[in-house]
Amino acid sequence: MAYFRGPLRAITRYKLRKVVKYALVTVLVASVLTLFSGDRLDLVLFAWLLLGLWTGVLEEFLFGRRFRSLAIPLQFLGKVLLVNLLTIVLFGLAFLMQAEQLLPFASEDPYRMHEMFMMKQFYQLALRVVLVTSIAILVVQVEELMGRRMFLGFLLGRYERPKAEERVILTIDLVGSTALAERMGDMTYYRFLNTTYSLMTDAVLHNDAEIHKYIGDEVIFTWPMRIGVREENCLDLFFMINERIRQHEKELMEEFGAVPKFRAGLHGGRVISAQVGHIKRAIDLSGDVMNSVSRILGLAKTMHVDILVSAELLARMPNASKRFRIGPQHVVPVRGRKREVRVHEVERMAEKQEG
Repeated sequence: MAYFRGPLRAITRYKLRKVVKYALVTVLVASVLTLFSGDRLDLVLFAWLLLGLWTGVLEEFLFGRRFRSLAIPLQFLGKVLLVNLLTIVLFGLAFLMQAEQLLPFASEDPYRMHEMFMMKQFYQLALRVVLVTSIAILVVQVEELMGRRMFLGFLLGRYERPKAEERVILTIDLVGSTALAERMGDMTYYRFLNTTYSLMTDAVLHNDAEIHKYIGDEVIFTWPMRIGVREENCLDLFFMINERIRQHEKELMEEFGAVPKFRAGLHGGRVISAQVGHIKRAIDLSGDVMNSVSRILGLAKTMHVDILVSAELLARMPNASKRFRIGPQHVVPVRGRKREVRVHEVERMAEKQEG
């Protein structure tokens, strides 16, 4: 578990970014409501910012994954109820600690706490707080479900027209998936997959990866080129996933009678990103790189090796040989290409340290 000393920082950064999202969404929604109500925006903006930060802290550092086992609507309702309940408790404690604290509302005359609950303004404010926090939780939860790239892409119309990008693509495939599915049965097998994918979370966050899609027992990860090759993120992800699974071998064997093993293909270059579909929309990646990485994965299965990486991508990571053992070169024939793809087997020699 040594390599997870550094990832704590990456996971914390992820959580802090999410807290900031809550703050920004809360301020934006509250600003719109305040402007429509005719109140002065500058007087309450800081208070809404604090509420957004408070909501984000509760969601990320207190609730954590406690609602993950529930259906999406129940997750949303549970978070809304708890956030607003704890917010009310916080206000109550603040007043109890300073019993003479005065709270001005719509009048110049101050009101004490026991008088506050008889005021219409108090309940209007409470309703507004519930509405704003509910919208903030909904927006951030939808963004989390869709993925940041897809959510922003739809929101900003970034992929309405096809866009060429330099990206790294890692595709991993479960070894012996057909035999596992037959032995476990459909329901247990998909629970096995979900448990396995959940174990990948820390590694994904640590290496700044985006999950492009799940295709049954195959997962496609992607990065913008500069992020994927930075500190060999794209290579570390695969080995960190394997390490994470090894740490939970005992639990997996006890529950499912099997430990997942993955093979992978890794490549990078120019891909076309575009929004596809009308009734159900998605952002898809296409182009020569996607075809090539599929062939690389196929060769990894044939050779029974853990991971094959294209020589083109390794050339973009000149320091990879310091921490990874680069095997001999192999050639992958790719249908529709005039030239072949050259690949290397890669093994990790040392653990990544985050500086």
